[in-house]
Amino acid sequence: MKNLIKLLLLLTVVSFILISCEGPMGPAGNDGLNGADGKDANTACLKCHTMANSETKLAEYHLSKHFVGTTSARNTKYCARCHTNEGFLEITGAGKFVVSNDIPNATRITCVTCHKHTGFDFSVDTLSQILRTTTPIYLNYRKNLTTTDFGKTNNLCVTCHQIRGITSDKYTDATVTPNVVRTYNQLPYFPLDNTLEATTVKFQVGRNFSVHDGNQSNLFSGINGYEYAGKTYTRTWKHSAFKCTDCHMNQYNATTKTGGHSLIVNKDACTTCHSGSDKLTPIQTTIEAKRIELAELLTTRKVFKKTTNSSGVVSYAALPSHDFLGTLFPTTNTAPTTYATALASANTVDPKTGLVVYANNVTMATDADWANRIGREWRYGELGAAYNYAYINSELSKGVHNPTYALQLLQNSIDWLKAN
Repeated sequence: MKNLIKLLLLLTVVSFILISCEGPMGPAGNDGLNGADGKDANTACLKCHTMANSETKLAEYHLSKHFVGTTSARNTKYCARCHTNEGFLEITGAGKFVVSNDIPNATRITCVTCHKHTGFDFSVDTLSQILRTTTPIYLNYRKNLTTTDFGKTNNLCVTCHQIRGITSDKYTDATVTPNVVRTYNQLPYFPLDNTLEATTVKFQVGRNFSVHDGNQSNLFSGINGYEYAGKTYTRTWKHSAFKCTDCHMNQYNATTKTGGHSLIVNKDACTTCHSGSDKLTPIQTTIEAKRIELAELLTTRKVFKKTTNSSGVVSYAALPSHDFLGTLFPTTNTAPTTYATALASANTVDPKTGLVVYANNVTMATDADWANRIGREWRYGELGAAYNYAYINSELSKGVHNPTYALQLLQNSIDWLKAN
């Protein structure tokens, strides 16, 4: 009897399995909205997801600066947005300017940083896969509250390749008792208001014109330079309709190791206009000459300082007119009088959480640059010229991304300085 009961139970289970299973294909799915079959997954997916193709793309990508975007020193909350995979996913997923906090265990930028592998829209993006984001961008610079549409593919690149926003705004003033925490903003005199050119401002220690080597999209689109009143600026040029990938992911050249997923422009692939001639170097030479001319004018006015290192490399940097606390630097040696000239980094890493504790200190020192000081407030037009210098100097392409706009920014800055 017991054996019979066991047999009946076994038959019941087997019958249930057979009834609920239609074989390895599973139950039939519903028709698409148009009643037609969708694309075959093998045909679509295997355009990219073959071993040979993946290995080729990875080998190219390992040549890219993106791959060198390590996670060790760039995983703080202000940098992780673009230097780590996790940071980029956070800001694009949540529509944020910076990540919530440091990401101590962040990983490198990888395939899935730019490509999302869910919800492929094969009818639209069969070749470009579906990108992580293609929506218009809220520019990080001063947290613009309106979006700018650079174009579907370009919007992905511009998420990072734009002017950097604030990176540290809290400083502990150790020069007073009790200590005071002061808020300080990067690029505080902008947005770029050319109605202020006749005014003067204090250019204080700690303020700077850094755009963090990332304003390629701004130059390409002809925006966010300092534009002098009454001057005409040309936004577009003959390559304005291009996508970033048209040049930076063109045909791969195994000999020069350029093109493809290396993101390094393969100049030999641009045969329509550039075949047999180098049209980039003359452009860069012209813009470089204007950059130096502008820097020399700013140095003559004592708003810039020119230095030459032991290797003979010349560099220019803005020289503040006032110390961190707003005291005007004199043009004579006043030692041992001290000024708030140094912003010492006292950031520490919490051993328990691995998060950075931001604590930048204001410190006092004698002024070694008194002979180079201007002894007055800057004019706003000088700020604009200094900003334009940094805009071009930090852009890395030496103006190639929009030579028309680059030359206008530099030349108009030069003209204003000469006239004022």
